[in-house]
Amino acid sequence: MSHRTVIPSSFEEYLASEDHSPEVRAEEQRERKDRLLRFPYTLTLRVSFAELDFANRWCWQHFGPGDRECLQRQSDYPACDIAEPHSHTGRWMWHWLVKTDYNFGFCDWYFSRQPDRDRFLASVSGINWGEKYA
Repeated sequence: MSHRTVIPSSFEEYLASEDHSPEVRAEEQRERKDRLLRFPYTLTLRVSFAELDFANRWCWQHFGPGDRECLQRQSDYPACDIAEPHSHTGRWMWHWLVKTDYNFGFCDWYFSRQPDRDRFLASVSGINWGEKYA
């Protein structure tokens, strides 16, 4: 059995957990609004790094490559075989918000289509540390 530490959360819970200045907080909210223009459907989770990689592999398998710079070469569960720096255009993306503890933190997932976000939300109960940590 694999470890499971994922906790559904919210961007507001993330903001409340951080002791940022009003200026930093406002900048984070502006940057998030920019991401929401293209990917308006979101889900925030508190996850371990292994769960982040596991969840991203699941998204790749169900929705194709994630949008933006590809960091799969650093993943415990890589879904892309290209080793050189590169990017993809996709209908979903993730954005790491903050590390809260050793190998844990808040992460946002963004989707361009609500059915994709809903399908990801339904899969959260299956997110775990994966076979590498079983």
